[in-house]
Amino acid sequence: MFARAIAAVACSAVIVLAGCGSSGSKIPTSKLSKLVLQPADLPNGFTPFYVGHQLSADQPGTRSDPRRFGREGGWIGRYRRGGTPKTKGPLVVASRADLFEDSSGARRELELSRHQLMSPSARSVHVGELGDQAFGFTILQPGTVGIRNYAIVWREANATAELELNGFEGGLTLSNALALARKQEARLRASAS
Repeated sequence: MFARAIAAVACSAVIVLAGCGSSGSKIPTSKLSKLVLQPADLPNGFTPFYVGHQLSADQPGTRSDPRRFGREGGWIGRYRRGGTPKTKGPLVVASRADLFEDSSGARRELELSRHQLMSPSARSVHVGELGDQAFGFTILQPGTVGIRNYAIVWREANATAELELNGFEGGLTLSNALALARKQEARLRASAS
């Protein structure tokens, strides 16, 4: 019995420490527009088709309350380029960031995102070290030429970030997705004070 109690306390300590990451850091709302990928972060050929405050359509389902968990605002950058089935890398990129009053709100948002975005057809992918907490998944839309989708979601301090990409199967890889996620993560990290 005593050994179980010690193990429970040890596990609780590990969970608390694992979620602490940048607990003393906070990203101010004045940095919101700089937390998403910018045109210079993307390969040549991409053009923006919407960059600005998130709209109600960007917050579907259980995330529709714009003030959930102490949310202070959100920004999104959507980019696209033309291509053929031989095109390497993404064709469409959506980079978003949400800011919360504190890291607790961002943690709750991350869990909500995990439950809302994962579907039975999604396959988890390993995203490595990204922010304080992260997850990712991929879905293949079958067809004459399959479309590969990746979504990577993570938390840094009081912010959550979400990167969604799609491209032709065989042309878009997890490495492509992670390279862009790391660029966005660098923006969040640089903005944390």
